[in-house]
Amino acid sequence: MKIMSEALQRAAGSRLKGWLGKMTANRFAGVLSGVAITTIVQSSSATTVMVVSFVSAGLLSLAQAIGVIMGANIGTTLTGWIVSILGFKVKLGAFALPAIGIGTLLGFTRGQQKRQWGEVLLGFGLLFLGIALLKDSIPPIDGPEQIAFVKELGGYGFLSVLIFVAIGTLLTIVLQSSSATMTLTLTMAAMGWLPYDAAVAMVLGENIGTTATANLAAIGAPVNARRAARVHLIFNLLGVAWALALLNFYLLPVVDALVPGDPAATGEAAAGVITTHLAGVHTLFNVTNTLLMIPFVRQLESIVTRWVPEPAVAPRPSRLHYLSPAGIETPELLLVQAGREMQHMTEVVRELFGDAMRIITHPSAKLGTLVEETLQREEVVDDLEREISEILTDSTSAGTSSATARRIGEMIQNTHRLERIGDHCAVLVRIARRVYDSGNRFGDDDVQDLARLGALVDEALANLGAYLAGDARAAAKAEAIEGRIDATRRELRQGHVERMKMMTGEQIQAQLAFLDTLTHLEEAGDRAVGIIRLAESTRKAA
Repeated sequence: MKIMSEALQRAAGSRLKGWLGKMTANRFAGVLSGVAITTIVQSSSATTVMVVSFVSAGLLSLAQAIGVIMGANIGTTLTGWIVSILGFKVKLGAFALPAIGIGTLLGFTRGQQKRQWGEVLLGFGLLFLGIALLKDSIPPIDGPEQIAFVKELGGYGFLSVLIFVAIGTLLTIVLQSSSATMTLTLTMAAMGWLPYDAAVAMVLGENIGTTATANLAAIGAPVNARRAARVHLIFNLLGVAWALALLNFYLLPVVDALVPGDPAATGEAAAGVITTHLAGVHTLFNVTNTLLMIPFVRQLESIVTRWVPEPAVAPRPSRLHYLSPAGIETPELLLVQAGREMQHMTEVVRELFGDAMRIITHPSAKLGTLVEETLQREEVVDDLEREISEILTDSTSAGTSSATARRIGEMIQNTHRLERIGDHCAVLVRIARRVYDSGNRFGDDDVQDLARLGALVDEALANLGAYLAGDARAAAKAEAIEGRIDATRRELRQGHVERMKMMTGEQIQAQLAFLDTLTHLEEAGDRAVGIIRLAESTRKAA
């Protein structure tokens, strides 16, 4: 299940980002998106982790996320039908090994899409080979003593139901996949080791256990991401509560009416009957639960907002705002968070540059407090580069496509370029402090010249922010801005070099500092444009 699900995520990664990115506040659209995405990737856990990642990145609101989570619970029920029909009614054991062989061969082909779909086929073959092995490994029941322990657990009335709910919950938490637990439950029920009522209770428990994945993924994530994970838990807990209360009055009678056959029958022919009934229970439970809960999205949002309040102390500015280690297992989706984080880092760098220019263009003012604050902000930029690079580097340990790997490498390089712009800003501040301390101040004409070049660098940084936000025209603008920066720097340098020929002593020291400032301003602008160049070349290569 893990191989197949992760391969499907990689094969459809860019489409998934598009679907989730276009989400509106319409809760019904959210539910349908959750159903569609989970049907494609065959893992509600993967979908809910994606949702947590997108909420962390600010691409989904909490209300939008609730709808997607509800839909994910419906989408994951398809797995039960696939396994119950293909694994027990249609004998796929003969096709499992060829599927594994073909999938493995496709993994050695050149085309990226072929390799990804080869992994899907490999996972599919392994899944049904595994089911066949489970069925062959579980011995037939020769006498009642072999399942005496199950009968003992089933002899406590409603408490027995709760025991099997707990078993399903714990097993899903351990396996980190409700689909895998569902497959195991269907197999044991088909082989007669689990009575129908116990298997139904385990299916309900699996719906609780699957919420653990999203809650683990939300550890250390922003507040709204943790709230989205808590919604998943509350939604499934409330669902299991009403399902247990109406088990014999609604859930089981409706499934018995809709799905043919007697699930309590025994024998090899009955294996397909009990598995399809269990798949029916899973689907009816999740569809009904969504229909019951969808009118109460705002109330669920209110509950988790009180459960997970805003932190009493504002987070340090050096902390990441959007990127979270929770998304490392899905690098394609992690890139969305990283893109938002680079926007944030660019905003911090631009503020840093603005303060540096304020200091450099006020050479006679004593701006000691601003100088210290600016140098401290440069440390924030260093922290952002380190944290972003660490998470992006760690994400390469998960399976990634070559295009995603190139994009990760480009982002790491460009994050370093942003950090280098921050370093140039810090150097500008130190030059200004040195000029102030020496008493050899820049003249008014010098200040105006520096302000003119600084305005062009600020324009380059603003254009970079627009590019990262998706402005298609920003790439062409970047080249024009860099041309103006280079021309202005050459003009100013040439003029001041000529002027220095007529200066002596202390005046020359101030002019050397001026030329040094020109160099750092130009390099800051060049790096801002270089970020766009590299991103564009990576995009075209993909």
